[in-house]
Amino acid sequence: MKLGSVITLLPPPEGADPLKWRVEKAASMGLNVLGVFVRPEWQKPDYLKEVADLAASKGIELRLGTGGNFYLHGDEAKAEVARVAEQIIFARKHLGTTFSSLAPGPMLTHHRFAPGPPLDERKATLSINLGALADAVAGAGVTLGLENHCDWRGHEVVDIVRGANRQNLMMQLDTGNAFSVFEEPIDCARAMAPWVVSVHLKDIHVTPFATGDAKGTRGVSVPLGEGHVDNAEICRILSAHSPDSQSIALMVEPFYMPEGVDGIAFLQTSIDWARKALAPYLT
Repeated sequence: MKLGSVITLLPPPEGADPLKWRVEKAASMGLNVLGVFVRPEWQKPDYLKEVADLAASKGIELRLGTGGNFYLHGDEAKAEVARVAEQIIFARKHLGTTFSSLAPGPMLTHHRFAPGPPLDERKATLSINLGALADAVAGAGVTLGLENHCDWRGHEVVDIVRGANRQNLMMQLDTGNAFSVFEEPIDCARAMAPWVVSVHLKDIHVTPFATGDAKGTRGVSVPLGEGHVDNAEICRILSAHSPDSQSIALMVEPFYMPEGVDGIAFLQTSIDWARKALAPYLT
């Protein structure tokens, strides 16, 4: 497994190049993977080629992250599939990314607890639309990874991917997001492991019932090793049951960035923990 980070933990200094600086910084921290997205203002072919060349020279694999609203139907669904496919293929052509993670919908409004059709109907809709997206990017040599994106439990993600039944539609496990849908992260990992090709490595400190100003069940974003996600056991499960564990990218990601917390310090603390606790699995 390869250790990396999402770009949100690497905020560039004022005036620095938004992608090149992050590639350089990731390399200086000894990382091998950088999870990226491409803002509209960065979508310049020559610029992205320079970023791709720099990443290759530094031994940094770039992995794309994207999403859309795949709960749509009819012409709206076709248009959304075409829109997202165009973005993924553009990044494949100019940035060299052969993998893209997927959020299936707006997580604040589209999740298993939101009002709407029965859950089986929602999953079936996602299977149809994500299958169409997988077909649209297959010719470009892109593998997609559907993530448990604070919306579905692990076994439900399995239902969606099985329903689509496309070889290039796999899964990206987010190790902490299971808590957001009241699921044990290890159970989520066990369910998804046979399809996992990428990981967002996350830790969350859970309080079953908090008092004070924010009452109720709480999940707080913390660096790796400071919460209740057993990431070492999850990596053991993935090592035993994923299709190709050595190629899995473990990208550190926060549940959210706590106010006043320095992203690079958060990342460094997480890297230091991972290099010790996950040493048997890192390449």
